[in-house]
Amino acid sequence: MSNLNFDYVPLTFISNQEEIKKQIRNTLILIHLFEKYNAPVRLENLIEGTQYGYNASALQSGKNKFLRISDIHESKVNWETIPFCNCDDEKNYLLKKEDILIARTGGTTGKSFKIDNPPAHSIYAGYLIRIRAKQEVNPDYIYLFLHSFAYWSQIINLNERNFRPKANAENLKSLVLPDCPSNVQTDAVKIANGESVKGYEELYSEIEKALAEYDKTQEVQSLLSDQLTQLENLNQAILQEAVQGKLVKQDPKDEPASELLKRIKAEKATLRQAQGKGKKGKTLPPIKPEEIPFEIPENWTWCRLSNVIDFSLGKTPPSKDSKYWSKNEGYPWIAISDMVENGLITKTNKKVTEQAFNDIFKGQIIKRGTLLMSFKLTIGRVSILNIDAFHNEAIINITPIILEREFLRYVLPIIVHYGNKRTAIKGNTLNREKLEKLLFPLAPINEQKRIVAEIEKQLAKTKQLKEHIIANQQATEQLLKALLHQAFEVKEDKAKTAQQVKGKVVELKPTNVDYYRRTVLATEIVWQLHKEPTLGHLKLQKLIYLCQKSADMQLPTNFLRQAMGPYDNRLMRSIDKQLKEKKWFEYKKQQVLKYQPLEKAGQHQNDFIKYFSAESDSIQFIIDKFKTIKSDIVEIVATLYACMNNMLNENAIFSEALLIQRFYEWSEEKKKFSEDQIKRVFSRMKETGIIPKGIVI
Repeated sequence: MSNLNFDYVPLTFISNQEEIKKQIRNTLILIHLFEKYNAPVRLENLIEGTQYGYNASALQSGKNKFLRISDIHESKVNWETIPFCNCDDEKNYLLKKEDILIARTGGTTGKSFKIDNPPAHSIYAGYLIRIRAKQEVNPDYIYLFLHSFAYWSQIINLNERNFRPKANAENLKSLVLPDCPSNVQTDAVKIANGESVKGYEELYSEIEKALAEYDKTQEVQSLLSDQLTQLENLNQAILQEAVQGKLVKQDPKDEPASELLKRIKAEKATLRQAQGKGKKGKTLPPIKPEEIPFEIPENWTWCRLSNVIDFSLGKTPPSKDSKYWSKNEGYPWIAISDMVENGLITKTNKKVTEQAFNDIFKGQIIKRGTLLMSFKLTIGRVSILNIDAFHNEAIINITPIILEREFLRYVLPIIVHYGNKRTAIKGNTLNREKLEKLLFPLAPINEQKRIVAEIEKQLAKTKQLKEHIIANQQATEQLLKALLHQAFEVKEDKAKTAQQVKGKVVELKPTNVDYYRRTVLATEIVWQLHKEPTLGHLKLQKLIYLCQKSADMQLPTNFLRQAMGPYDNRLMRSIDKQLKEKKWFEYKKQQVLKYQPLEKAGQHQNDFIKYFSAESDSIQFIIDKFKTIKSDIVEIVATLYACMNNMLNENAIFSEALLIQRFYEWSEEKKKFSEDQIKRVFSRMKETGIIPKGIVI
């Protein structure tokens, strides 16, 4: 990067608004010091060293208090509850006042805790790293840094595009913070603690402005969150009205539900007889008036769930028996975690083998289109199979008798909720008997169809509203990130772009925004070219390279000297993953049009304008020029461009002969292109101006 940039990084374990505001304040303090003293320093130069913790099992008694990650709660430790161990190397692991511990693994990786008056002989566990400030350094200043987005930005970037922290001793030592006199460190700590210090009026103004912006966005987010809650309540109200017969008008011409129930019972008897189970099924207890939870229309009727459906429980093969489980091939096996609420099941996390198919399930696979419902732990989750599959014993597969499947899909979660409130079946688990006895409000079959149509009409509206609210939430979050990114930038006119630090050059890695900008650029190219059969990984990489180089953009790419020209072998994996996660595009190698648009395709465009307004003409020029060009021609262009760029960096005197020589020297693979072909492409590059700036031809 050309200058020091840090980002606001939302972290799951830092959700308290006051703590976030503290981190913003601390970051702005550090930015001010970067600009004022123009002296970045690595953390390793401010501390005595790093030390991993002691590995041992916790004991109820012993000679050493043994502090673990799990003992630290909201930056506090109750030493009375800390377990013990017997350490044979106490000197290396002893905790002193003002030592700082940093979690190096788990859900709170990177989080820090400053020790204050530890009991004698206290040590710390292996998943923690201890750092100790040098005598001339204020430990609270280091702690301030560890509670800032200047810190979080750096350790997240060290984890190579994965937006979670990565902390180990070497990473920590490489982090950069401002080097300033001890009295200034003390001032910084005072300002961080809310004290007034003379001479920092501009800094106080910046802090006040940033925190005010943060508060505004949080007010908006709170309102949007309330709207989502109200929308969810509205969805529940729609389903509640449906199950009570209040959603659509009754039609006196409809067959009464009592007659429908007779037909269902007759159909069930016929099915039982055909299956060799006898004509008469299990006798269910009559419905008592006190069981009925609400009134229903006159042409509806109450019955037991088992009156109107058949259902079967699933099975789980022995989990430790490898002959029944497959990692890749096999039959899908569904757990509750695979069930999409009121949606379609299209894939599963686990698969079972052919042997399980025969031994455990006796060849009876559940067919696509079957309704499933969970009835243990997570009760009443309903999904529809979009694949043939098996499922576990916490799920039932349901066969409706004459009933509308979609009516069941919407009604079942409501009736299970009512049934679960009754004393007879209260708890986190239903069993077969309880399921059979659940009360079911049976509507006339034609009314069931009208109810389903009205539910889907109204839920479509609320879904649209929900998407709008979520889009506003995301836009508000992006606005906050953009505002803080600007506030967290060390201005070039106030600080050098690269600093010598005790003989070493500080080089900061790209920020999250840099990676996101790269993804947005790739998405714009795909958005414009996804209907072109010439677009694939190779062409997309070359176009990213040409856009980046022609517009002098700073993007996180690592184009290597690969056979096909400038090539980053991790770039496409990362971009494909992010395009799919954003629901913009999915890469499908076997298809003619390899980038298939997803539900949110095109929604990147606001961010493209935001990040690339200055370079948009140059980018559009590249896209237009190569829209229908095959990837091998794009390969020649990108390689020639890279060769010219190298010649420019080497101050080599340009000639076409030298360029062609460099092209063939790139790799043996380049010999597949003839010299005439290369010359034609280069001639076209000159005509269109696709030449590195500064090259004299």
